[in-house]
This record gives sequence, C-alpha cells and structure tokens, in this order.
Amino acid sequence: MSSGGLRPAFRRALAVLSALILLVVPSVASASQLEITVASANSLTEQPARSSSTVTDFDIRIIKGSNINLVATASRVPVQIRNDYDSDIRILVWSRPSNLRVTMPKTVAFTAPANTTSNVMIPVEAIANGEVRLNVWLTSFSGVPLGHPAVLNMTVQREVEGSLLVGFAAVVVGLGVIGARRMMKRRKADA
Repeated sequence: MSSGGLRPAFRRALAVLSALILLVVPSVASASQLEITVASANSLTEQPARSSSTVTDFDIRIIKGSNINLVATASRVPVQIRNDYDSDIRILVWSRPSNLRVTMPKTVAFTAPANTTSNVMIPVEAIANGEVRLNVWLTSFSGVPLGHPAVLNMTVQREVEGSLLVGFAAVVVGLGVIGARRMMKRRKADA
C-alpha cells in the first residue's frame, strides 16, 4: 500500500480508537466530547484526502477581545471561549507568542461550561517590552482542532507598575513636604 493510502487509514483508525476510549471510559468524557470525536471520525472517513490539521466548525470557539496591555512582570492573560453546546466540554487551549518577549505554557486544560462565554486565564511572564502577537487555538484532548485559531495583540510594558508606584509615592511625599512648609509659615505668621 502506498504512503498516501496509509495516512487516511491511520487517521480513521485513530479517530475510531478515540471514540472507543470515550465510550469505554465515560468518566473521562461528556456526551458532547463523544459527538466531537465521532464527528471527526466521520469527517475523516468521508473525506480521506483531508489533512489532520484541517479545522472543522464546532459550536465552541475563541472570541477575540480588545488589545491586552501587560504592565507587570507576571500576570494572567484572559482568553474568552464561547461554548454553544448543551453540556460542558473539556478542551486544551494552545498558545504561542510571536516572539520571546513573553513566556507562557503551551497548553492549558479547561472545562468550558455549557451555553456560556467564559475566560481561560493563561499565566504569562514578561521578559522584555514591546508588541507581541499571541496565537491561540483549541483542540480536544485527542488532538482534534476545534473552531478557528485567533490572534490576540498584546503590548508588554514590563516594569511600568513599579515605576508608577515610585512616581506616585514621590508625588505624595512632595505634597506632604509642601503642606508641612505652608503650615510652618502660617504658624510663624500667627505668632
């Protein structure tokens, strides 16, 4: 058999195996996860020329938000996930920054509640200042892509938080000194 014929057969076998695992171990999966795995198995069976990285439309997706401003050395980046299924779904949220200005884990496991929009908080650590494009996508635990990938824009200003606190403290001390001098002048004028 040629290598072109092995890949679709391998993908079909992998999808069927995933579906069987979900059937045998019901504590691992909900009904909607089983639907996703069965749907991916059916799509691979019906269209063998399809790539395993092809995105299939599902009722779970990333909602692109506004630009993110990271002003601390370590924080958490919110990623909004919309789940339109009638049951909770366990997914993997993958993230990859466009450059080395931030570090973060490759994946975060998340259970998306049914019929809601919820935030996944991805831990991030700032290394340097600048612009970062954060590529985010969803997969099932068996590696099936869910929805379309999203690109989140992030502006990193690493030590702004500390600088703002020092500046605020300097203003407060300066106003205290000016107030104390005025009070002393008034006391001397009254005496």
